[in-house]
Amino acid sequence: MNRLEVLKKLETILEQFIAGVLKSETTRIAAHKSIDALDDIARDSLRGRRIHARLGNWLARSDIAHKKDRLTGADIDRIGNLFREIQSGFDPSDPEARKLDNEIRRWRESGVVPKRKLVLKMQTPVPSINTAAGFSELMKQESAYLADESERNPHLLSILDDALKSAAAKDDKMYLHLAGAIVYFLKINGYKVGPYAKRLREIEQARMGVEHVA
Repeated sequence: MNRLEVLKKLETILEQFIAGVLKSETTRIAAHKSIDALDDIARDSLRGRRIHARLGNWLARSDIAHKKDRLTGADIDRIGNLFREIQSGFDPSDPEARKLDNEIRRWRESGVVPKRKLVLKMQTPVPSINTAAGFSELMKQESAYLADESERNPHLLSILDDALKSAAAKDDKMYLHLAGAIVYFLKINGYKVGPYAKRLREIEQARMGVEHVA
């Protein structure tokens, strides 16, 4: 396989990787829009407005049997809390309200339950983080990590392998970013990075709580 064929193959791998990320983001955006719509329904319910038709339509479009595996834990907690707010405004003597209440209970049986809200009090305000400064700090951390790893093992592919293992096992985003940067560096320099790009994609999908994209 000549250099041009290698580059074309790497380009295909990168395109597939980007397509997978876009699909994941599209799923997440759709989920957030759906939950935001439920939030609007809950607010109107607390204001005393009749929301039965809108809630019925939302429940019909968002069948828990097909949606739950696409939601993160935070999404499920939020939906559970919104359902609790909505149920607090139901009139038990209203047949339509009882029907909606039973549907919400079906979601609860599937694991969508309200969580107790925690209020954290901070003694001193925390200043907002400047994005550029945050990126600069991340680069410093990565540079220090590379310096330490290079002394132990000068091979970049070995460092990439360790970074991917750390990204999969730890919550620190530095390892994920570093692994992505190394994969791209190797790609533009003509190295075969298909297996590493696949591992990186799977780790990102696991972090986002989405289904595997082939």
